[in-house]
Parts: sequence; C-alpha cells; structure tokens
Amino acid sequence: MKSLKYYIIVLLLLSASYTADAQHRKSSRGNEFDFELRGGINLCQIDGDASGSYNKIGYHGALNTSFPLSDDGSWRFVVELGISQKGSRIESSSLDRHISLLYVEVPLMIAYDLLNNNQLRIGAGVALAILAKANVTTDGAYDALQSDNYKRMDALPICISIRYKFTEHIGADIRYYNSMLNTAKENGSGTYRIFRSNKGQFNRLLQAGITLNF
Repeated sequence: MKSLKYYIIVLLLLSASYTADAQHRKSSRGNEFDFELRGGINLCQIDGDASGSYNKIGYHGALNTSFPLSDDGSWRFVVELGISQKGSRIESSSLDRHISLLYVEVPLMIAYDLLNNNQLRIGAGVALAILAKANVTTDGAYDALQSDNYKRMDALPICISIRYKFTEHIGADIRYYNSMLNTAKENGSGTYRIFRSNKGQFNRLLQAGITLNF
C-alpha cells in the first residue's frame, strides 16, 4: 500500500513537471521571432483610371518576420519585404490600356494570433511601396508617356491581413490593400482620398496566396 502511494506521488510530480515544462515551452515560443514566406496572386484595380473592376491579375512574393508586443506573444509586430505587381486593365470601345506597376513593398503591421497554436492571425497596418517598373500599353503598343506618369513611391497604402495555418508550417492568407495618397504625377480626371486636393489614381487590390511558416 505504501508502495502504491509512493508511485502515485511520483507520477503526480512527474505530471506536474511535464505540464510546467510544456507551458514554459509554449510561452517561450510565443516570445520568439517567427518567419514566413508568402506568395500568390493579386486581383488589381486603380481607382481613378476610368475602370472599375478587379480585372488585372498580378503576383506577389515576400518574406516577413514578427516579434511579440505582449507577454504571451499574441500581439505581434510584423515587418515584411517583398514585391507586388499592381495595375489595371481599361477595355472600352474607345480605349484598350493595360497598366502594370511592379513595386517593392515594406508592409508594417500590428497582428494578433488566435486559436490553438496560433493558427489564425489577423493584422492591419501600412505598406510603403517603391515603384520598380511601370509598363503601360495602349491599343497594344508601349505607351512611354503613360508609363512615366507614376510616382516613384506609393507612400501610404493601408493593408488588412488574415492568415490561417492548416499545419504548423503551411497556411493560406488573404490581404486587402488601398492607397491613401495619389500615385500618378498628372491626372486629367480621377477620384480622391481623405481630402479633395488629394486627387488622382489609387492602387486597390486583393491578394490571395499560400504561406510557409518556420
């Protein structure tokens, strides 16, 4: 009987030790940097270009890392570097124009992790974008004037992100981007954001893709 009590006490102590160690590892992991590769397609539109649908398909690819802002690691700050192809297609009886804008992006977001093992992450922030290449064709021919009409920097696109991990390392994400500042140098017409003098063209797009987490 004494032996049984002894074994029960030993088992309880071992169980408590294992639980405490598991909680420590979980807490430590939540307070580490994490890394993510992501890539996929863009469904793009430019507000103010006389076209109103997400009919330009582009691509994106990026690497990001995040670090904790809270003790449990649920609140995180995400820093990312990547490329993203934006633009639009204008197809009407009088105009056939394809706008392709390749940007180097640096999204900075506040994110929050949810569910078991942080499967779901939601985030929001800004995504500073530097124009690497602009290629505009009008009626099938390269349009140098229109290609040169885009500013070197899209300084204030807002972004909203949702990512879900199916396994520890593989997931999928969706993002929404909307430029808050005019991206064109000259504008014969256009819409505006925030205030009326901020008038012109604004990138707007949806991203969908896969993520590799490690």
